[in-house]
Amino acid sequence: MPDLGPVTVGQPNLGSVTVFQPNRATLVSPNYKPKPNVALAEINDVSTTDVQDGYALVYSSANNIFEMKNVLSTLSGIDGGAF
Repeated sequence: MPDLGPVTVGQPNLGSVTVFQPNRATLVSPNYKPKPNVALAEINDVSTTDVQDGYALVYSSANNIFEMKNVLSTLSGIDGGAF
């Protein structure tokens, strides 16, 4: 970038300012192809088997994947505390 020359800020000639463009690099694999609409079934660690209305995506540490589960059937109770 060019030298902006003398700068005056309330006082005469404080000096000159040089603005530099920061060095940036973007690394992109030649095989990279963005895909804006990805279905859950296309993601490696997500199982959409037996999906039903009202199910939620829950992580299963036993299987190391996200699975669809009926969370209402696995809750024994919700304690909202005292108010």
